[in-house]
Amino acid sequence: MNSIKELLIRHDRELGGLSFRSLASKHGIPASTIHKMLSKKQAEEPIGDAGSSRSEQSEIALLKTQLRKEQLKNELLNNMLDIASKELGVDIRKKSGTRRSK
Repeated sequence: MNSIKELLIRHDRELGGLSFRSLASKHGIPASTIHKMLSKKQAEEPIGDAGSSRSEQSEIALLKTQLRKEQLKNELLNNMLDIASKELGVDIRKKSGTRRSK
């Protein structure tokens, strides 16, 4: 599976909260394939030390999920700004070192 499709599926799962069945119908991929793909990806990312308690591991997993959501949101907003800048022909980001108008 290509990485863009995988990113879209992960985005829909994490931010949209879509079920495996919903993801399957939306992207035209069997739910079992999506489940295996997301489970494999999660298994590659270690959750914590082997000596950590289950509550610490779940808290770490929750924080990682929140961080990933914020990273995706930041990437989305930056892409929106880039597209708007190209379409409008004006740089709409604030430039560093600018002074407030009086």
